[in-house]
Amino acid sequence: MGKPGKLDRPGEVDNMLDLPRNLTWRRRRITPLPKEEPGLTELARRMHRFDLFAPLPEALCRQLAASARIESFRAGEVLWHQGEPNRRVLFIERGLAKTERRIRKDLSRTYGLYGPGDSMGIYALWTGMRYPTDAVALNDGMTALTLSADALVQAVHDQPLLSVPLMEEIGRFTEAFIRKIEIVSAGTVPQRIASFMVMLVERYGTQDGDGSAHLPIYLTLTHIGEIVDARLETVARVLGDWKRQGWLVMEGDGFHFQRFDRICALLPE
Repeated sequence: MGKPGKLDRPGEVDNMLDLPRNLTWRRRRITPLPKEEPGLTELARRMHRFDLFAPLPEALCRQLAASARIESFRAGEVLWHQGEPNRRVLFIERGLAKTERRIRKDLSRTYGLYGPGDSMGIYALWTGMRYPTDAVALNDGMTALTLSADALVQAVHDQPLLSVPLMEEIGRFTEAFIRKIEIVSAGTVPQRIASFMVMLVERYGTQDGDGSAHLPIYLTLTHIGEIVDARLETVARVLGDWKRQGWLVMEGDGFHFQRFDRICALLPE
């Protein structure tokens, strides 16, 4: 992300904030991750939930399912490293993952964010390149359907009806970069965080008619700071302000926005 962002006003001191402790540190990992081994029929059914596979006949989905499996990951677990051969693609069922490049040991630059319904690895596969970035899970229990890259390539060659949804998947890869640019260019840190939260709610959350919204995804202050290009302390101050004004409640099941309309009002025109 380049240099960490500075406070909005030079010399400003952040107040101590009453934030959930699990937003800044990871709890002890004492709960084993779920291990799923569904049969071909169940795998094919779950594949059909993704746009790429929705047009496929059941028989072909079952054929592809023979090269697929369900995997769960720990927060911070590397799904693949930059420069590795593209051997698999991921279709996320639960949680978030990001693509990043490490600038130095303690600093990385985030290029894209992916959640339920999104795929990862297809762009590199179809352009014939190695993975251009690291891919990292952001949540304990992030779950994905993983598929052999060779099996997917063969299926696309055999089934012309996959060509249109494949191009749409590749387009979503480009869209992820555009959204990242929109977030970091949104203006002040509160505007960047608001832009990020609105994007997440629109893609992965729910909104109610009373102006409230729920994002059922856990993100640490560090995750948010990396994506919006801001210091952890500044992110904490902004979220603390929203909390004190009654706009936001942060709990173990994600972010609850009582006044999501106020968050949206922060977006640059």
